[in-house]
Amino acid sequence: MCSMYWNLNTRIICPECGKKALWNLQTHFMGDFGSCINNYKLKENIPELKKVSVILDGRIDDFIGDCSNCGKFYDFGAEIIEGKVMKVWRLK
Repeated sequence: MCSMYWNLNTRIICPECGKKALWNLQTHFMGDFGSCINNYKLKENIPELKKVSVILDGRIDDFIGDCSNCGKFYDFGAEIIEGKVMKVWRLK
């Protein structure tokens, strides 16, 4: 079951330390067995999403990621349009 997540790589400024870095965000939303090896970028077509449009705000699912500089973990929301993650933001 744990291999049913996929990854989104995007640049984020850490709210804790202020360093801008490439973050690896993970979600189980519509993941399938073996999806854990898949890495995508913002605005890239994601086969797992099958052209779905949805807002991930923590109620359905969300992304989780940690800062490579300070190690602090955060949950992130996302706007998904037609199978592409268009933007992410930190959930409070």
